Amino acid sequence: MIGQREALRLTGCEAFDPRGSRIGVVGRMFVDDGTEQPAWITVQTGLFGTNESFVPLAGAAFDGDTLTVAVDRETVRRAPRVALEDGDLEPEQETKLYAHYGMRYGVNTPEPVLPFEETPRRSTAMEGRQVRAVRTRLRRWAAAPQ
Repeated sequence: MIGQREALRLTGCEAFDPRGSRIGVVGRMFVDDGTEQPAWITVQTGLFGTNESFVPLAGAAFDGDTLTVAVDRETVRRAPRVALEDGDLEPEQETKLYAHYGMRYGVNTPEPVLPFEETPRRSTAMEGRQVRAVRTRLRRWAAAPQ
């Protein structure tokens, strides 16, 4: 898990997928409004970094210079495009991003992020059980000037 202290150094570092393929350079960071923990980043992708894609930080590892995320490069490239404006993401935008990455929106879970095809099937014992969903809000994070 990427903590607040590590998050201060993420902007501008290189992001890689689990196979070691370069995804791009970390741009912005978004924190979970409820926990204040880093939850998502944007990565500048495409030719000359002209596109910016959202990437979840769940399951990511940071070694001080490079960030390795838990999703593959192609999944990031196919992520829904979100128009970045100053401020928070709209709930509709968040919902699309969570769905694309196969994550449950509004439920904080320790489960690793897996591509949708690789998500393990739930046992029949879990069917019919309800989970109280908590609305997750992603808020843009900006470092205070020093």
